[in-house]
Amino acid sequence: MNDLEVIENPRSQRPVILLGASNLTRDFPLILRLLQTSIDSPTDIFTAMGHGRSYGAWSRLLHRALPGITKSELWDALPERTSESHQPLALLTDIGNDLIYGQSTDTIFGWVKDCVRQLQQIDARITITLLPEESLSRLSNLRFELTRRLFFPTNPASLTDLIQKVQRLNQQLLEFAVSNQICIVEASQDWYGFDPIHYRYSQRTLLWKLILSTWPLPQLEHSPAKQRWYDTFYSVFHLKPALKRQWGKTHHTPQPTRILSDGTRISMY
Repeated sequence: MNDLEVIENPRSQRPVILLGASNLTRDFPLILRLLQTSIDSPTDIFTAMGHGRSYGAWSRLLHRALPGITKSELWDALPERTSESHQPLALLTDIGNDLIYGQSTDTIFGWVKDCVRQLQQIDARITITLLPEESLSRLSNLRFELTRRLFFPTNPASLTDLIQKVQRLNQQLLEFAVSNQICIVEASQDWYGFDPIHYRYSQRTLLWKLILSTWPLPQLEHSPAKQRWYDTFYSVFHLKPALKRQWGKTHHTPQPTRILSDGTRISMY
């Protein structure tokens, strides 16, 4: 299976909505392979992701900026649910970025609730991954400072403050999930190594199978899909978002941005 081949094929089947930041962006090709080997028909993938992506505000990485997920064009693109259509599958992950950007837990929680409410309107089956509370709680101040200065150099947040906010946000998400019948996946310490917020290479296939097992995918457990070292470059070089700012200019790209050989369509917002 060549997941980079593009052909014109108008077919679409079950909608899959993927919302997140760096972990989702880096591992998107692996997730795509897992879906393609677990769902018999092509999928219609709608994704809002990107390194450093915020759920509610514009975020910038080097010369590229993307709108907040709640403010993206994705919500206008989602298909309406009909009695004949497959139930959409939705994932919200990488929720912790906005804490490092200095946003309050209540603001972030509000953005997540906004996403969920819009997904509920199309009767999506929703899964949320919690923030890496256990990984951060075992972090030394030295490692935290190295991570903060590497990924978020302009934010002066302390480790103690960050851990408290992560705990509060996780609690809000848990309570909200229970009352709204949303699946929750807790982030295991085993998923992380020296880097406390990005998944370890050796764990990615297992953890994504665990996350996606909250969806009705009976063939997922036996999927032969594996991660590849060059996966991290796929989303950056092969998927163009509907809206971005680059070098001070605004760029619009028609969606879907790619149609794969099996008919799967990928739209990125």
